[in-house]
Amino acid sequence: FQVPIASFGAIQYKLAEQALQTWVMESAVYRASKNIQDKEHELREEGKSYAEALLGGAEEYAIECALLKVLGSEVVDYVVDEGVQIFGGNGFSADYPMDRAYRDARINRIFEGTNEINRLLGIDMMLKRGLKGRINLMDPIQAIMGELTSIPSMGGSGDSGPLAAEAKAVRNFKKAILMVSGAAVQQLKEKMQDEQELVMNLADMGLQIYAAESALLRAQKLILMKGEEAVARQIEMVKVYVYDASSHVNKAGKDAINSFAEGDMRRMLLMGLKRYTKSTDINPKALRRNIAATMLEANAYCF
Repeated sequence: FQVPIASFGAIQYKLAEQALQTWVMESAVYRASKNIQDKEHELREEGKSYAEALLGGAEEYAIECALLKVLGSEVVDYVVDEGVQIFGGNGFSADYPMDRAYRDARINRIFEGTNEINRLLGIDMMLKRGLKGRINLMDPIQAIMGELTSIPSMGGSGDSGPLAAEAKAVRNFKKAILMVSGAAVQQLKEKMQDEQELVMNLADMGLQIYAAESALLRAQKLILMKGEEAVARQIEMVKVYVYDASSHVNKAGKDAINSFAEGDMRRMLLMGLKRYTKSTDINPKALRRNIAATMLEANAYCF
């Protein structure tokens, strides 16, 4: 057509989505890595040996690591798959970079524990820690259950800045997973371990929430360091990711609720899920085009 395919909206969508998913995943990995490092330093100061500190840091954040293994392998799968699509028929040619990347990416979802195992493992560890009291899950769960029967507050969230709506949305996503997991544990008790589909629904909710919060925290830090204008694209990536996450969290939560709840409980939980997964008010097409335009101008991943 004598026109670069990068000028087409469909290609710009792919480029923007590749970039924002990569940036969000990167944010989550940075966050978990720093948390592990801080825990290692804390344990060393308490007198633990170097080996004990390394093991203790990894064990403390094993849940996050299990979920990040899933997120990372599935993001690279998506990015590479879309790369092949952009290259068209040349994507399968060994003369172009996507051929090797496509073959290499697939193994990531299998080794180091299949993604199914890591999904189950992450949520299983979280619930066990909650039952043992290592993580305080019951107080927030009870507070959310009480909130469901109250009149929603019409006041402001108290957040400010360009990502105020996203900060509120992420807090509500957390309420959603606590609500669903708490109700499931109360209903199923020890039978929960046999409901792998339900546990994987919870894992998908957790993945989206952890990634969204990690991106939000990174963008907020960048705003303080550089100012809004300098990190406008990163702000837009967070906005688009949180916007999409609302529907992903809602879908996974709805599948989970419908798998164990009935009658009045089901209606109450679905009502709460709808309340906690409202989407933010953005124009995703415009924001993705901005992200793609910045990449195309730099001819690189520049975030």
